[in-house]
Amino acid sequence: MVARKSSFQFLNPGHQNLISDAVPLDGVFPLLPPVFEPLSGEPALSDGEPPTALGRAVMEWYGRVHGRAPEETPAGLVRAIEAVSIGRDNADAVRRAQWRRNHAGLLSVAQLQVCVPMVRPATVQPRMAASAQRIMREKYQRSLIHEVGTGLRVQARSAQHLIDITEAQKTVRIPHAYAGEAEKEFADSLALEGIREEVRGFAYDMFVSDDERGHLVETDDGWTRVSVAQSFMGQLMGLNAELSTLHWENGDGSLTVRPHTPDTIEAAFRELRFEDASFAVWPAGRTGNAVQTWLDGASPEAEATVRMMTARMDIGIAVRPYRSNSDHDVVYADMARFHVKGQNPTLWGKADDEAFKARTVVNDLVRRDYLTEEQRDVFFGDTEVPWADDPARAPYRSRVVATTHVMVSTVVDDPALATRYGVVRETLKRLRVPNSPLQAATTTASLAGLVAGLEGDGEMGQFTAVIARSFRKPELRDIGQHEGNWTELIERDVEVIAAGARRELDAASSAQRAPLGAHQRALAVLALVAHAANPALREYRMTVGTNTDGSPRTVRYPSSMTLTGRGGRGGVMKVEADVVVLNAARSREGIDQLEAIVAAASVEEPVVPLDPAGGEEMLEEWLRQRWANTSGTDGRPERAADGFTGPSALLPGPRTDGADRGPALTTGVAVPLWPDTPVEEEPDTANPLSDPGEWSKAIIALVDDVDTLAAHASVLAQIPVDAVRAGVEEEEYDPEDPDLPRMIDEFGIDPEVEGSTDESIENLRRFLRQGVMAYLKQQARR
Repeated sequence: MVARKSSFQFLNPGHQNLISDAVPLDGVFPLLPPVFEPLSGEPALSDGEPPTALGRAVMEWYGRVHGRAPEETPAGLVRAIEAVSIGRDNADAVRRAQWRRNHAGLLSVAQLQVCVPMVRPATVQPRMAASAQRIMREKYQRSLIHEVGTGLRVQARSAQHLIDITEAQKTVRIPHAYAGEAEKEFADSLALEGIREEVRGFAYDMFVSDDERGHLVETDDGWTRVSVAQSFMGQLMGLNAELSTLHWENGDGSLTVRPHTPDTIEAAFRELRFEDASFAVWPAGRTGNAVQTWLDGASPEAEATVRMMTARMDIGIAVRPYRSNSDHDVVYADMARFHVKGQNPTLWGKADDEAFKARTVVNDLVRRDYLTEEQRDVFFGDTEVPWADDPARAPYRSRVVATTHVMVSTVVDDPALATRYGVVRETLKRLRVPNSPLQAATTTASLAGLVAGLEGDGEMGQFTAVIARSFRKPELRDIGQHEGNWTELIERDVEVIAAGARRELDAASSAQRAPLGAHQRALAVLALVAHAANPALREYRMTVGTNTDGSPRTVRYPSSMTLTGRGGRGGVMKVEADVVVLNAARSREGIDQLEAIVAAASVEEPVVPLDPAGGEEMLEEWLRQRWANTSGTDGRPERAADGFTGPSALLPGPRTDGADRGPALTTGVAVPLWPDTPVEEEPDTANPLSDPGEWSKAIIALVDDVDTLAAHASVLAQIPVDAVRAGVEEEEYDPEDPDLPRMIDEFGIDPEVEGSTDESIENLRRFLRQGVMAYLKQQARR
């Protein structure tokens, strides 16, 4: 599958999903191709030419680390490093070479500026071994090379063997993939900023036989960065941009491993000018005016190519293993430092990453005077705002208002503060993430959960999902399209807001179609936050029978507002939460209920909200049964909750969506069996799933279902577009053409569809993690 230029976001600087601005070229990247310049007056190496200034520094380095005379340095090693070098400061960098340490030994390393097309991606690449081995066996009838030998030797059967390994690895991880969000963002970052982090690697002795060998600079860590950069340079230019083994070609299509020589380096440097590219890759001359002329006229393709052309690389030329370790162990330990458990501190999880971004966004708003330091202390959890409502309290009267204001400050595009949201977008862009409303909402939802007191709580993910998805929508975010400014009302008494909402409802000609007024919208938003954060609802317990001593038997039954309704529990409609509360705001009955929801979370110890009319507990399912659809013209729900008499109506049984929620208990007492409603007391032995054998069968069936879904998704990901979308004639259309765009890229998936699955997937992950931890604890006790 070949990515098409038209889909490259980085070629369109105005693209809304670009994660960063382009880094300037002048003064940041070398803007001239390398030149091979042997020193005059120096003795020639064994290949007949003196070393360059860099080559001489490499010889001194080699002599120092091996305890030999510099003249004993293999000429091929000198030329290998000269071949990859770009920039005049590398000789000084080599003189600053140092020994680094890992758990297996020492490695002698210098950090150089290198030309990426001359660097070879790793041959020994354990991360791809399992998949690449199968490809090598089936396609090439050869094995991978798994070991780096003594003296940093990589031993192959032939030059073609090494090339085949490269192709197999590229089949496992397609460098030019530009399909998924992560792949696009990674490629965009390379094209807009270059390879930011240093690549690691060694000058390896590539050995076939004594007569067929030569040194070559390869990565050990940085395979993806180098491969993707080379691949995208090649696609932009329409030429091969992997030149590291150019000197192995014999002219008849065959290959021979040989060292670089002055002639092959000069030939490679000529190729690096890419004179057959569709644009001028480098300036035509080496004068300041020539460089400036190129800069003034460079196309986005040319600029992206130059940014990907160079990188900083830690090049090693020697290792000293500790006792009982090998050269390979030292190289592998260097390669594994960010990829293997125990070699590096735990990387940030998604929650930690979002929290870092959120704190940066808020600090920027404080610096620009959109927020006070007192408000920041609340957002960061340093100051706790009580639940109980107090109009005299500063900076916020209640926790519900404070939680709501986190999202208002960072997501809502308020005309009264026209530049505030622009600051948020600029900060996200500076953080190299999509500067979109969804990203803004996702980033700061973690702070909203912190203000609500949810840090470390099992419901945190559900809360942030509902808040982020709701606030990124125009119905809450884009005040310019609303009747009035609802954000100015959230600090008022809830009774005052509700009274205003009733007046707006009475003034509307049609409760169903009239735009919501500012009071109606403010009440709906506060109720959404209050219901989602209310601890009495998050920790709600349902009575399901009696214990042997006659006391009520309860199970935890979380009933706060979630994104779409906990997977259809209770037969409710899978409608996003903001739709439910905004529908309620179009009815006098609904306004009364929204007011009661806010009031229930505005007391010292929040309570379960009760319907003012009937006294029922307003659990999430109860609200969804009434307000998933729009109200009728009389302000009443179009669909009443027939037969819904309270929590007992939500116990397991036949689901309205056709899915089976598990077997009923033979005792006649139904207990929820879903992962988000665990039974915390002793299990009922009458439950068939309490038997270990039946439990194992159920888990295996669950895993089989997940595998089937994953396989189905993999098939869907490969569906090509039709002839019309591909822009080809019907008779020329070949559905097997690997270059055809995929439907998932061209047509995509509605974000609403994706969002409605988030919570279900998270519940599944939580269930599996809980089970694994329990299993490990059980094994440890044996």
